[in-house]
Amino acid sequence: MRLGFLTHVAGAGDDARAVYRETLELAVAAEEFGYDSFWVAQHHLGAQGASAPSPFVLLAAIAERTTRIRLGTAVVVAPTEHPIRLAEDAATLDTLSAGRLELGLGAGSDPATFEAFGVPYQARHARLRETVDTVLDLLTGTDLVPSAPTLRDRIWLGTGSPEGIAWAVERGLGILSGRRSSGPAGPLPGDREAAEHLARYTPTRVALSRPVHPGATTALTERLIPWITRGRAAGRFPVDFTPTDYLAIGNMYTGTPQTVARSLRADPGYPHATELLCHTQPARLPPAALLPVMRRTAYEVRPLLRAAAAEVT
Repeated sequence: MRLGFLTHVAGAGDDARAVYRETLELAVAAEEFGYDSFWVAQHHLGAQGASAPSPFVLLAAIAERTTRIRLGTAVVVAPTEHPIRLAEDAATLDTLSAGRLELGLGAGSDPATFEAFGVPYQARHARLRETVDTVLDLLTGTDLVPSAPTLRDRIWLGTGSPEGIAWAVERGLGILSGRRSSGPAGPLPGDREAAEHLARYTPTRVALSRPVHPGATTALTERLIPWITRGRAAGRFPVDFTPTDYLAIGNMYTGTPQTVARSLRADPGYPHATELLCHTQPARLPPAALLPVMRRTAYEVRPLLRAAAAEVT
């Protein structure tokens, strides 16, 4: 199983230039730590406090600072993109990075973004499929400049529905399988349902996105306070719900490397994954706090996962 790191490029402050610089440093560190891939999530208009509306531009800068690590988008909100522009940008990045792009596409979930782009929110899934089909045609055709025919085999669809997975499998796409940071009920029922869909349709490529934080949770708990406070105000969480409650019911995999590895192996989606994408959302950790997490995941959690896999085989 390949190991990836996913960032929402939220940073710890409002200085976008500093956030981009920190993201580049994280990508360089990920390559040094032996990660196989580094993924960036697209958010428009500052949604979720993020600063990456143009992931291809950011990943192009990362490509110049790295040599081996694969560069992913998880995900580009495809319904808001023109398919020709999307294919051209992706092909350009793939050429600049010597074929390292992993192109993740998804429907998006922020109503304000769709309103700003003039795209009906309820039409986003239909628009996603139209856009993806057009991009596939462009990549395998002869008109795209620059050409990037092998990128066709490195496209992923962010979905958890049986309809979405079946549609992606028909087209030979990989599946980006995440989870909602919902809260009081814990994540397991949704994880089991998504795993059942993966087992039913058996995609050949599955990237499992999970919040992973080996080590002490003090900084993590503090960084969850704004998220929990907003959730209580919106009625998603009980009024007495705390960051400690959020972690205690398994919304994030925390604790010792042994505990994290054991939790990941017990995740219903884990047996189906060909790639594990680690992140720390919804906590917005600064690089000083993220780097030790990334290092422990690579050097302490990953060997435990490999050892367990070797025992099974």
